[in-house]
Amino acid sequence: MKSKIDYKWLVIGAMVATALISTAIINLGHDNGNKIERSINADNGDLKINWNKFEATDVALDESYTITKSGVYHLTGELKNGLVSINVKDGVVKLILDNVTIKNPNGPAIACYEADDLVIELVGKNTLEDGETYAANLDEDAKSVVYSKADLTFIGDGSLSVIANYQDGIVSKDDLKFNGGEYTIIAKDDGIRGKDSIYVVDGVFTIEAGGDGMKSTNETTAGKGFVLIEQGTFNITASAKGIKAVNSILIHDGNFIISSKDDGVHSNNYVGIMGANIEISSGDDGIHADKELIVDAGKISVLKSYEGLEAKAITVNGGEISVVASDDGMNAGGGNDASANNRPGANSFAADTSCTLTINGGKIYVNAAGDGLDSNGYLTFNGGEVVVDGPTNNGNGALDSGSGISFNGGSVIAIGASGMAESLGTTSSINNVSIYLSSSQKAGTKIEIKNSAGETILSHTSLKTFNHIAAGTEKFEEGKTYTLYLNGTKTESFTINGIVTTVGSNSGNQMPNQPMQRR
Repeated sequence: MKSKIDYKWLVIGAMVATALISTAIINLGHDNGNKIERSINADNGDLKINWNKFEATDVALDESYTITKSGVYHLTGELKNGLVSINVKDGVVKLILDNVTIKNPNGPAIACYEADDLVIELVGKNTLEDGETYAANLDEDAKSVVYSKADLTFIGDGSLSVIANYQDGIVSKDDLKFNGGEYTIIAKDDGIRGKDSIYVVDGVFTIEAGGDGMKSTNETTAGKGFVLIEQGTFNITASAKGIKAVNSILIHDGNFIISSKDDGVHSNNYVGIMGANIEISSGDDGIHADKELIVDAGKISVLKSYEGLEAKAITVNGGEISVVASDDGMNAGGGNDASANNRPGANSFAADTSCTLTINGGKIYVNAAGDGLDSNGYLTFNGGEVVVDGPTNNGNGALDSGSGISFNGGSVIAIGASGMAESLGTTSSINNVSIYLSSSQKAGTKIEIKNSAGETILSHTSLKTFNHIAAGTEKFEEGKTYTLYLNGTKTESFTINGIVTTVGSNSGNQMPNQPMQRR
């Protein structure tokens, strides 16, 4: 009962999930063009239902109402002590909530215990609320204001306010889809939970969750446990993770403001972002994927984080990314995520060649107290514009690689402490420079590198103190002389004499009062 949607974007690794046509399937595979073929058998079963052939029933709510046969049910009125329940074997049900208020002090406001599909259409303003305790005779999984064992789809132009006093706001034990509507969810635990999947075609969501904001949890069925967002507006405040999936998170477009105590966006496998406006304030990682994170386009602003972007393999093909991190800005570091509390396994020092941080394009800015761009394996620049305000302590570097750095395109200017500073790499194909300054420079220093004609080819105004600059651009020519200006004052002149030109020395040139530490 599901139709196929094909996306061709974001290389995020190879995985083939096979299942029945009724199962959501994600196919991931590389091709030689560094693109992906992804097909998701998303939940569009609701689009195949001809509701005109079913009987329509008007229901003015004043007491609990049970639905036992397929059909369309137009609900109005206010129910102060009860629920709407659905028990339809091998059938489909559409509920039209038309300015409805339901409060059930003993359980869910709407509970679907059996059906093939449940569609809820929103008309006008609707409010659903449960109580702080549930009756003992309820289904043990029914712990939410809206609960469904069947595929659950929301449609319509109306609004829905969900107040979850017991645990979760909206839960489907199968696939959960939103195609329009405006949602305000206040939940003691999770805001929205689709066990098999969450698929958002469109909608406006305001979520305040004591647990996770949105999550999909099925880790045992092939192709399940994903979150797919085509577009929409999201304002999520969560005491745990903002958006979470055990499989993949795929964001095509939309506007996101996420404030979370744990990761803002978290997947146990893959995260792919094709285009969106995403703003994250996180107590842990801004965006985390255990395996692979791909950014093709969009605007990502991580305003606060422990680590900004983290995955075993990170690839940036385009877009705008801005990161503020109390540890690493971008970290390609293998292994599973760990909580910000105590951070077991954080900052592993062992090189791992399977870890990669690759920048092919885009505009990237990183402000990191730890390493700016960090890979336990390889760090590669093939394009884009990259600026790093790196660490002020000598135990970290603006650039850090366990297996090597390669600069092949674009432009990079990375500043920070000199203690563990690295250049853009001798295996690079484009010339670059590593400059050690004789004294520490203040925050707010304007950095300019000019050619012999006085033209500025690289510039940045620092936000932090620094005494090392790693810089690279295709404009650096062998045998040509360039000059470094700090706040308009000529500081160093140097001639490009190889792939890496070193200016000054790191000997005795560490930042004051910042002891070297093991990276």
